[in-house]
Amino acid sequence: MQVVILGCGRSGAALAARLGTDGDDVSVVDVDDGSRARLPGGFGGVFVLGDGLRREVLEAAGIEQAEAFAALSSDDSLNIVTARVARDRYHVPRVVGRLHDAERAPVCADLGLAMVTSVRMTVDRVHRMLRHDRLEPEQTFGNGESLLVRSPVPAYLADRRVAELNVPGEIQVVEVTRAGHSSIPGTGATLKEGDLVSFVVASGALGRLRSFLGGRLG
Repeated sequence: MQVVILGCGRSGAALAARLGTDGDDVSVVDVDDGSRARLPGGFGGVFVLGDGLRREVLEAAGIEQAEAFAALSSDDSLNIVTARVARDRYHVPRVVGRLHDAERAPVCADLGLAMVTSVRMTVDRVHRMLRHDRLEPEQTFGNGESLLVRSPVPAYLADRRVAELNVPGEIQVVEVTRAGHSSIPGTGATLKEGDLVSFVVASGALGRLRSFLGGRLG
């Protein structure tokens, strides 16, 4: 995956290091040349010095080919604007931003932007959102080992039994919302296209759940 990260503070550098370890192609943009020192030794990505609001800077970082963009600067306004630019001008499929002021979250929600407000879990949450964009957790348990996620049911799973999505120790359906009404499904319950399903899932099983929802059950 080709990723552009705006901001090489602690969160940006940590995310760049993790994605680099995953084998992704990572470019990091920052106005402070000294911030590149936060990147780990042996970092195989690219550091681009410049203002993330400038088109030539983003394009030098590879925004035109990027599959994911994370706006993690210390400036909320910059994060919001560049997230919109990445999504709307460059059509980057996966865009995530960081908010330091949680009061701005409703505005971002109205704009359809995925923004993280948790300071403690910023890197973990952004990493999951870039990897599993449809499965952003609504709640985490413990230190993030278990997650509550919600997803609409794709057409191919219509009329399948809810129990077919359960994997002992990894994935458990705990609730289904249909036509605005919520219920806890019984053992014989079936799914309908458009149902909104709540799962409790082990963090390591997000990829498996995503494959279920993407057309590969079993």
